[in-house]
Amino acid sequence: MAPVAGMSGSGPSGLFVDHKKGEIPEIKQLLRDSSVDKDPKQKRSIMEKVVGYMTLGIDMSPLFSEMIMATATKDLVQKKMCYLYLSNYAELQPELALLVINTLQKDSRDEDPMVRGLALRCLCSLHVSNVLEYLVDPVVNGLGDASPYVRKTAVMCVLRLKDLSQDLIVERQLVARVALLLLDRDPQVISNSVHALLALQGREGLGQLLDKAMTVRLLKRLLDFNEWSQCQILQVVADFRPESDEEMFEVMNFLDARLRHNNSAVVLATARVFIRLTQRNPEVQRHVLQRIKGPLMTLMTGGPVEVAHALLTHILLLAQLNPGVFDDEYAAFFVRYSDPYYVQALKIQALVQVANKANHALIIKELASLVSAFDPDLSKAAIQALGAVALRLPSSAPLVCEHLAALLARRIPFVTGEAISVSKDVLRKYDQLAFSLLPSLTHAARASVEGTEAKVSLIWVLAHFANDIPDAPYLLETSIDEWEEQTDPAVRAELLTAAVKLFFKRPGEMQKMLGRLLAAAIADASNVDVHDRALFYHRLLTSDPEAARKVVQGDGGHVESFLEEGGAEVREQLMESFGTLAVVYAQPEERWLPDAELANPNHRIDPSVTSLAVAQEQCKPP
Repeated sequence: MAPVAGMSGSGPSGLFVDHKKGEIPEIKQLLRDSSVDKDPKQKRSIMEKVVGYMTLGIDMSPLFSEMIMATATKDLVQKKMCYLYLSNYAELQPELALLVINTLQKDSRDEDPMVRGLALRCLCSLHVSNVLEYLVDPVVNGLGDASPYVRKTAVMCVLRLKDLSQDLIVERQLVARVALLLLDRDPQVISNSVHALLALQGREGLGQLLDKAMTVRLLKRLLDFNEWSQCQILQVVADFRPESDEEMFEVMNFLDARLRHNNSAVVLATARVFIRLTQRNPEVQRHVLQRIKGPLMTLMTGGPVEVAHALLTHILLLAQLNPGVFDDEYAAFFVRYSDPYYVQALKIQALVQVANKANHALIIKELASLVSAFDPDLSKAAIQALGAVALRLPSSAPLVCEHLAALLARRIPFVTGEAISVSKDVLRKYDQLAFSLLPSLTHAARASVEGTEAKVSLIWVLAHFANDIPDAPYLLETSIDEWEEQTDPAVRAELLTAAVKLFFKRPGEMQKMLGRLLAAAIADASNVDVHDRALFYHRLLTSDPEAARKVVQGDGGHVESFLEEGGAEVREQLMESFGTLAVVYAQPEERWLPDAELANPNHRIDPSVTSLAVAQEQCKPP
């Protein structure tokens, strides 16, 4: 028989074609045609078109009865398409749902294990009411099936039962049955069992099942698992707590070869195990970090940029918590112009962390070379990194100041603005270096400065170093005269504070300027904070000038350190999530995961299952 027009193609051109009006009745007639059943190729082509239309969002529910009848075939490809269709439309045909369930229950007892597994998977994918009573027996039978394909499918179906009724999980000892599958001979069954037990019993509950013998058993079979499953197993092994150093080294010896794997996820999962095993022994952990450093750097420099980004976030975290470990690899963090910005930004942050007395000159030179008029984002990140190196490493501060002075001389607006902001932070900590930056900053004050942060920083410098800048009151007067044009509240607030501070240092030159400024600020009620600050300064100056001096000038001490965003506590939290998206996001899981998805390590559906021996006892036949 000749193929049906428009249905002979099996590729995209045969499936994803324009839907013609009246075609669904035509397809229904063909599915009912007994002569089509005799031509498997033509029948498969018709069903491919049904699934193709369904994938495009076209309503194919009128074919529900015909697709149920089409399940009576020995062709696995046709069965797969039928099951996909039924699981998608069963909810829309509740009156025929029972017929679907009966069909799938029958197929779950088929002699072909592929059919049994597919039927079981489809049965658990149905979103119809009262499906629970029909699911339990096929799932229980599937857990004990002779075929590993059926067993691994049944394990995942237990999670569907968990969503429907947790009491039933306990009543039918499904946790114990899944736990016994940790001893299965098929690696995929074991992997699915680990995944299911994590959801059923939590990390602590699964940890009770994985004693030393079970952990060693999993490690010995690690090579049998695929890469995804290896990561799953390693996630569990990371929670194992050895009773002695001998056990710790035994586990690490088993896993040492995994550090040479070409998959970055496996390497990160292995590194997490090493770090967790040695967290109570800092000296050994230091050696472990030296061991995992090489594989991480190799994958970071030789892999795709997406992999490099993920690895850089983990390397940066390790470098922050373990200073000095990655210092000798500083050259690998030099920025390449072919890198996307998100990789360049992380490399710049890493350069700050690995800078030391021996290499800081080369790192500062590299950062300064990244500043250009053509890439504002990269330039700003590089300038901020220069300041961070100076704040972190006092011996580098004079060299950084030289480069900042050179950047201020370039007269590139966004470079000047960022360099002013960074210079202010450097001078707050190293005020003895003011001589190297004040000439350039004074020159910048005479020109137009862009950006709120840059203006605020420059005003602060003029006030703080007023005794070292002869023209400080007159440079500030320009901003005072432009009060009406300068509407930014942050700049206005800093200008008020700077004018009062400068008044106590240079009263003769500042008295009239300060009077004009306070009068203008008090009369302007456009911003309550600025207005109240001006009123506060005015009342304080008129009532007690000496108290005003103490309030505005403080003790005059320089800053020893700056509060970092995301301190040591956050990094320690991130180390607990090493190898996950929490490190990539640089945020602990509870800050970005919905509450429903946060893992509860203490939650156990069946608390009675505390060991494999208990599981075996529960599953004994009566």
